[in-house]
Amino acid sequence: MYQLIADSGSTKADWIILSKDGVVMDKIVTMGFNPYFQSADFIYSKLLTPFEKAKVPITKITLIHYYGAGCSAEDKNIIVKNGLAKIFTNADINIHHDLEASARATLGFEDGIACILGTGSNSCTWIAGKVEKNIPSHGYVFGDEGSGAYQGIKLLKLVLENKLSEDINSEFYLKYNLTKEEILNQTYKGKDPNVFLSSFAKFLQDKTHDSQLRNIVEEGFDKFFKYRVVPYKNYSTYQLGFVGSIAFSYKDILTEIADKYGCKINAIVKCPIDGLIDYHAASLGKQNNIKI
Repeated sequence: MYQLIADSGSTKADWIILSKDGVVMDKIVTMGFNPYFQSADFIYSKLLTPFEKAKVPITKITLIHYYGAGCSAEDKNIIVKNGLAKIFTNADINIHHDLEASARATLGFEDGIACILGTGSNSCTWIAGKVEKNIPSHGYVFGDEGSGAYQGIKLLKLVLENKLSEDINSEFYLKYNLTKEEILNQTYKGKDPNVFLSSFAKFLQDKTHDSQLRNIVEEGFDKFFKYRVVPYKNYSTYQLGFVGSIAFSYKDILTEIADKYGCKINAIVKCPIDGLIDYHAASLGKQNNIKI
């Protein structure tokens, strides 16, 4: 018996195959999935080849725990489950919200507020080992404050309106070689627009010395706290845990904004997969001193 643990954002997914003794047998990295944008058939088509090449035969995987972006409603979970079921025909498949992965990786047994700042953003209160309350983000059009998609939208708005400094503007076009028409087409007509928009967040990472670009990050994080943390009752009494590439890349700025709101951050990790490995290995009773 082998179990498969998956942590999927909208951009990237990490897959870990564990033996019955809690030993990591293989690690596979694929594109990320979000059932709001992709079908079961699409998920199947993108996963079949990587897992046919895995070190463990597909037929020997009998249990799957999938934590994923967009997996907050039963109809969306069914899309992911159906895509996986076409490949892993012998597996019992469990679909979890990615907030649960964030909480287990950063808060463990402690109560707190678990947060995601990656391609998208989200938060929840984590009480007694369960997601208690969640303020729905509603995606990159209506929410996702502070996320990679949020940063991409703000940056591209400055690009399209010719409001960047001359040096930054020139560097942008040299790096991406995109016309304004191509930017608009990809945003409004392309596949996975949230991932497209989020891809531009990397442009900001070494340019926070520029006041315009730093303001995008600071303003986004401030809005995240205002809309995704402060509304929770007694929010400042809870410790916070963050996962995601955006949170990890801007630890210092994120900590500054947390201090502004009187919040303490317990942990900031790029990806929760290591914590999930420990959690599910512990469920087999094969490891001690496990953080869950």
